[in-house]
Amino acid sequence: MVREQNKTAIVGIGYWGSTLLRNLVAIHGVSNVVAVDLDLNLLTSAYTEYPGLRTHRSLDEALADESITNVVVATPAASHFRLARQALEAGRHVYVEKPLASNSVEAEELCRIADACGRHLMVGHLMLFSPRVDKMRELVSSGQIGEVSHMSTQRLSLGRFRPDANVIWDLAPHDFSVIFHVLGEFPTKIQTAARADNGGDHPYVAFCNLWFPSGALANVTVSWLAPRKVRNMVVVGQDRMLQFDDAAAEEPVKIFDMGVENGEQGAAVEPTYRQGDIISPHVGSDQPVARQLRHFRDASMDLHPMISDGRFGVSVVKALEAADLSWRSGGEPIEFAVEPPAIASI
Repeated sequence: MVREQNKTAIVGIGYWGSTLLRNLVAIHGVSNVVAVDLDLNLLTSAYTEYPGLRTHRSLDEALADESITNVVVATPAASHFRLARQALEAGRHVYVEKPLASNSVEAEELCRIADACGRHLMVGHLMLFSPRVDKMRELVSSGQIGEVSHMSTQRLSLGRFRPDANVIWDLAPHDFSVIFHVLGEFPTKIQTAARADNGGDHPYVAFCNLWFPSGALANVTVSWLAPRKVRNMVVVGQDRMLQFDDAAAEEPVKIFDMGVENGEQGAAVEPTYRQGDIISPHVGSDQPVARQLRHFRDASMDLHPMISDGRFGVSVVKALEAADLSWRSGGEPIEFAVEPPAIASI
């Protein structure tokens, strides 16, 4: 059956889903968006805010509408596999909030189903659609900071504690996805130290070390227990350094013309440190959420490659699994292989 209209159904309109719903309505118009949620109160509130919005209590009901071509899944991670599989097998293009699935086996299976059905599968790694991250990737890929030596990130705040995911699965996907996107490669080994209350298995703080094929290193710190909100990233190159502060309203990206001019580690010659200019390049102001959803819409119509496709999502899930397994194994480094997907640009 030929679908006369291109409508998008969003499954899950809670904490984050309500933000996606607002942006979908702004992009597509209320008549081309369908909201799905088990919670009747959420559906009632959504209809009150967006009069004329069509609502359903189940994805089955929504998929009966042949005019729906795209499905956005914004439910807890444990339900991602089931809902995404159902939508793909029904012939819809699917966007799934991060992480793609609860484990790499399910994530790989979703990619297989998408390929078999000829449908597009995208993962909602929001930071990849930030103009600030675009600028960082541009500066690194163009060679303006030289070969990357290492990266470090901090994603800290007081809460929000989640019963359905530990701090690694909750916060680290943001930084893992950005690091992989900026470096253009995926890690081969991860080592994690973490701490949970009373010796439990639900850590609230974690320190992850990542090794990359190029020789670059990365350190990711994530915590639900910190005195202030921090969203910071540093990239150290052989020629220059970058700092990205996503909590900064102005000058979020800075280039530091600093480095070591002479001498090598372990050499007898005393190194000379260069202290140069600090530059704040212009960064666009596009909103990542709207940009991400427009990207999904256009990619689902084969207008351009998808930068956060299912294979990229599998790579992030494998890294999360390794980071989680490492701390549960007493901090042992976990080696693993990732099938490198193509990393595209917007």
